[in-house]
Amino acid sequence: MSDMLSEQGVREFLELAPHVEFADVSDAAHMVAGDNNDRFTSAVLDFLARLDRPNAAPVP
Repeated sequence: MSDMLSEQGVREFLELAPHVEFADVSDAAHMVAGDNNDRFTSAVLDFLARLDRPNAAPVP
């Protein structure tokens, strides 16, 4: 819902940086974590779970 970044801007950035991940946090504006905390947290935890962390403790 933020006017800081359009869908077209996301597509263009992803083309320039294909290693980047994008998460659409529904019903959130510029203050993503505060606007939809549950979805933001879920996106962050999903990302962290996919990281290759050989020395880290397992994610519960």
